[in-house]
Amino acid sequence: MKAYVQDYQVVTPLPQGDFAFHGDSAAEKRLIFHAVRDPARDVQVLDIGFGRGTLGALIKSNAATRHWQVDGIDGFEVACWNGGLFEQRHYRNVWHGYAQDLPAERLASYDVVCLLDVIEHLDAPTARALLKNLLASLKPDGLLMISTPLWFYPQDSNQAGDLEEHLIGVPASSMLALQPRAYAMGPALVGTFVYGRASLDYADLFQPTTDKDFSIERGMQVAAACGMRLQPGVVYKTEVQ
Repeated sequence: MKAYVQDYQVVTPLPQGDFAFHGDSAAEKRLIFHAVRDPARDVQVLDIGFGRGTLGALIKSNAATRHWQVDGIDGFEVACWNGGLFEQRHYRNVWHGYAQDLPAERLASYDVVCLLDVIEHLDAPTARALLKNLLASLKPDGLLMISTPLWFYPQDSNQAGDLEEHLIGVPASSMLALQPRAYAMGPALVGTFVYGRASLDYADLFQPTTDKDFSIERGMQVAAACGMRLQPGVVYKTEVQ
């Protein structure tokens, strides 16, 4: 991994130009405020695939959470050249690299690990391995917040090398089988879910599909069959706490 920001200071010279990531996550990011039971404490957040930095901005713009510390890592190096974002001091540390390269001891230092609209960009074996690794690395009271389209959302790259192509679709049945503590729905059947370390026991039930015909209509049918409530923007808490 290559460090670009340490303790809010840029430590690697940035190329000249106006660099920023073009895409953005459709996750219900405000779910993080409902997931953390005691927001007054010193919460450490890791934003995997931070992109434009909207999660960090959301956390720092909230008076109740602006004291939280947010770190970011992104596999698309151009996202790490966004000097304008770093000037806002939303992110304490920023690295260029992949989530699967993060050592377990570093992952275990975070209270909340966020993987928002990232897992669908991986092939199925890598997605399954990453999910297991993140859950296994959580501290006992740590949380993993994941968002993904609950269907095979067709998407190609926005910029060369931006890793934006979608390679899998994730049925709602897979996300619910992992025993989420809470979830919320966003537009285009994008679900955001919060899990604890106990979900590792169910990780083998995470079964994404490479079927590009797994449409949003089919995704909604699966979600309905699983009893999911789909009103956008509403936080649904489960019995798993």
